[in-house]
Amino acid sequence: MDYKQKLRLRLNISITYIVLGILFIAATFITKTENNFISSFGFAMIIIGLVRIRNYRMITKDEDTIRKQQIIETDERNISIIHKAKSAAFAVYSLILCTAVIVLSFIGMHEAAKWIAFSLCLLIVIYLIFYIIYQKKS
Repeated sequence: MDYKQKLRLRLNISITYIVLGILFIAATFITKTENNFISSFGFAMIIIGLVRIRNYRMITKDEDTIRKQQIIETDERNISIIHKAKSAAFAVYSLILCTAVIVLSFIGMHEAAKWIAFSLCLLIVIYLIFYIIYQKKS
């Protein structure tokens, strides 16, 4: 995919965020429920969309900034750093969840420990699925 097409796709996704945010906020008014979560979520989606549009405009103001951003996103060193950071975050997050399960079990909060353990298992299953997929691709 051409980099400029990729940027246009990102712009369209940002606009979609804004539209979804408006729909979420409108849904709370239409249904006349006081569901603060949905309206807050809609407001957050609008903010995210606006910030992403601002970023898009900053990147695409001239050819030089487009080229610099493309280098940032496609440079092998930057990609390697991103992969190492994701790997470390996955390991630390898994360790934190394991510790939380043990601590919650010791203090008698078995229900919370069970749900955290389920989420950790789901995370590891998702990891294994993608590991198998990427292993077969290479």
